[in-house]
Amino acid sequence: MPPDATETKRRLMKAAVDEFAAYGLAGARIDRIADAAQANKRSIYMHFGTKEELFDKVVAESMTELAAAVSIDAGNLPDYAGELYDRLEQRPHVRRLYLWAGLERQQPIDAEVEEYRRNVTAIEAAQEAGRVRADIPPPELMAMVIALVISWDTASWSLKALRTETGQDSSGERRAAVVTAVATLAQPSRAGGIAP
Repeated sequence: MPPDATETKRRLMKAAVDEFAAYGLAGARIDRIADAAQANKRSIYMHFGTKEELFDKVVAESMTELAAAVSIDAGNLPDYAGELYDRLEQRPHVRRLYLWAGLERQQPIDAEVEEYRRNVTAIEAAQEAGRVRADIPPPELMAMVIALVISWDTASWSLKALRTETGQDSSGERRAAVVTAVATLAQPSRAGGIAP
């Protein structure tokens, strides 16, 4: 009877998450993934295909797990942003995978598209109900919310140095700033402009 591959696949996925989060697609090495998982390189190709396919699977599973952990209430985007911020603080590798995928894998991943479609549809419904500003198309509004949530991760190190100099380098302050910014961004507009 052949050995159960489930445990090997689990170890390979864990090692792949760590490797891709640290080095991205281009910098990741299949040898290191195999060594960390105590498996052979052939098992990676057998279970997951190419390095690119493994990367796509890692990103898709990470994003699906994140979406399951943080459900969107499109009528309350500030709370969603706060919850998303908290979850990414707990799982910084997901944030890194998201950024690597944007840099190195400029193509849609089906599982991720489906998660975004659900969120964009919810935003569209909230716009139609007047709960969220309707002058920004739903996909762009979703992108802006995510950009605000990860804004500190994408900021230049020189800018981050200024924040550290002031002694105000707390995650709680950043979370509050993100929630406030999303609240301002998402606020329904009135005729003639944004509501105060």
